Amino acid sequence: MHGLKPGDYVYLLITFDPRFKNKSRELENAIKTGVHFRILILKADCRSGELRAQETNGFNPHEFNEYSKLFKVSLEDVISRIDDSITGSLGVFVYDGLPSLPLFIIIRKESRKVEVYNSFYLTEPVSKMPYLHWETELKLSNQELFESDHWNMSDLFLDYFKRRWEMEKEKLSALGNQDIETRDFIHAPNSAKDKCAELYIGIK
Repeated sequence: MHGLKPGDYVYLLITFDPRFKNKSRELENAIKTGVHFRILILKADCRSGELRAQETNGFNPHEFNEYSKLFKVSLEDVISRIDDSITGSLGVFVYDGLPSLPLFIIIRKESRKVEVYNSFYLTEPVSKMPYLHWETELKLSNQELFESDHWNMSDLFLDYFKRRWEMEKEKLSALGNQDIETRDFIHAPNSAKDKCAELYIGIK
C-alpha cells in the first residue's frame, strides 16, 4: 500500500488473502486518502475453490472455504467504515470461475504508469510464492494494444483483468435487483455503486 497517491487505482485478482485481517487498516486508510480499489475474490463453496484447495499444500476444502468467507467478511468490515465523504472507493466482485493467476495491478494516475505483480497457482500457497514485476506506460483507451510493436506483458495482464471484471459486471446487470447483487458485489462508499463498478477511465 506504500507509495499510493490520490487518484491511483489498484486491481486485485485473487482467491483470498489469509493475512488480510492484519492489513485491512492499510486498505481502509488508502481508500480514505483517495485511492480506488477493484478486487475480484473467489466465492466460498464453489467448485473452483475445492479444486484449488486439493492441489495446495496445507489446505483442505473446508479450511479453504472458511478462509474465503473470512476474507469477504473482513472486506465488508472495511466497507462499513467508509462513509460517503470519502473520495476513494472500493468495488469487490465475488466470482466462481477459474482463479487463473494472482494479479496485483497499480495504475498510477500522476505518472501514467502501470505496475503489475503476478504469481502462479502451484502446490505452495500464494503467500509463499515469489511475484514477477512488470511495468509499462498507461495507454489510451482507443489504442489497439496487441496490434502495435509496443505492447508487453503488463498490457496482457491488464487486458485480462478488465475482461474478468466486465464479465462480472454483465452478470450483475443481468440479475438486476435480485438478492445475489448484494452478495456478489460489495462496495463503498454506499452511495457510489455505479462508480465502484467502473475501472480506471483510461482503459475502458
